Amino acid sequence: MKGICRGTILHRMFETTTPPKPKFFVIIGESETHVIGYFFINSNINNYVQRRKDFYDMQMPIKRNEYPFLKYDSFIGAHELNMIDKSLLAEELASGETSIKGCLNIEDMDRLLEAAKASDLFSPYEKDTYFR
Repeated sequence: MKGICRGTILHRMFETTTPPKPKFFVIIGESETHVIGYFFINSNINNYVQRRKDFYDMQMPIKRNEYPFLKYDSFIGAHELNMIDKSLLAEELASGETSIKGCLNIEDMDRLLEAAKASDLFSPYEKDTYFR
């Protein structure tokens, strides 16, 4: 898919969040079956995540001055790998429902991948498929 690769930051409406809202997310990898794995970008760390050390340790800060589309210094929520079908993402990009906002810089991408590879939160399959 043109313009989409590891580290691409996108913006779309998520009906599955409570409440439904538009969110930024960063592509982390892709499976052979064309499912894209991603992490949400959040402006704050929610209370549930703060109470779980293993989740909290996977909140990677990123700075607004390096990502001007962000309103605040934010966090990549690397405690939960989310999935989206590549064909759905392609349709949403074509229709404008999802937009490309930027790309994670190399230092942040390296830090994110190293943390994800070392984390016990992810299965060997997830690590081999999305973080290699």
